[in-house]
Amino acid sequence: MLIIGYLGMIIGFGFLGLLKANQIKRRPREIREMINALALLDTEIYWGVTPLPEAFKVLKDRTDSPWKEFFSKLEEKLRKGENAFTAWEMTIREHQKQISLRDDDWRIIKEIGKGLGRSDRNEQHKQLELAQKHLTSIDGRARLEAESKAKMWSYLGFLGGIAVVIIMI
Repeated sequence: MLIIGYLGMIIGFGFLGLLKANQIKRRPREIREMINALALLDTEIYWGVTPLPEAFKVLKDRTDSPWKEFFSKLEEKLRKGENAFTAWEMTIREHQKQISLRDDDWRIIKEIGKGLGRSDRNEQHKQLELAQKHLTSIDGRARLEAESKAKMWSYLGFLGGIAVVIIMI
């Protein structure tokens, strides 16, 4: 009976390590999806001269989760009459826990909201391009980090479970 308990602990700790590794692996993918979404938003605003609620509807339809929900909420708030900056800030606060980005990543994304709907399309275009460049540089580092840290956490989970079992014995 003790052996089953010990195995359960090892598997439980291993599972926690795998969850953390999965979260670390999600970050680069979510950054790349945001870069693509910003490129699409830039196209809609700059070339399509699309109003923001419509642009966010396009993004909602063309992005995957978790950004799909993010842009859906933005569209909803803008249609209710909120200004773009307030809607952007509130939506970030609401979705920050569900998305695997770090505070540095969020700072770049928050900066985008300052110009949305307030400046002309040329300024918004420049701001969106700058945000894409910043996120692209972060993406490279995030990929390298994800490769090494994800393996570490998956091993650490199982090894931590084994260490706890050894201590208990």
